[in-house]
Amino acid sequence: MSGSRKILLPVTCTFSPDLLKALIVGRLGITEAEVTLLKVLKVPRASPLDENAFSEDIERIEGELRELAGKLEESGMRTNIRVVLARNLVTGIEGCLKGYDVLILPSESFGGLLRKVLSRISIERLARRYRTPIVVVGRELLGC
Repeated sequence: MSGSRKILLPVTCTFSPDLLKALIVGRLGITEAEVTLLKVLKVPRASPLDENAFSEDIERIEGELRELAGKLEESGMRTNIRVVLARNLVTGIEGCLKGYDVLILPSESFGGLLRKVLSRISIERLARRYRTPIVVVGRELLGC
């Protein structure tokens, strides 16, 4: 891949900005990228999906994402940040995926075996619906 690409990266672990850049440029061959750091704030079913109710959490997470984005920008990458409320990670990603060229997903983002099987089905559904390449990478490639 070459040329400018919009990349969505759900932040599920603390990663190394240098390793992320090495992955994008070196392994994926994307020389011009705009990376959106996405944090899905999981909301229990009993709670409303109300941003006002979670405003403190959202502000804290935005600050953490801005710090990571700043480090990526220092290395020459364009970045955006986004925090969304959702019942689960896949639903949160699905609400944001439209318009992106690539989804980079750290492995083990979903926890235990049953959750991995169910999420694999969901990820395949996302790939078919949005026709967006989904790159699942080992957490060690990101320094998690």
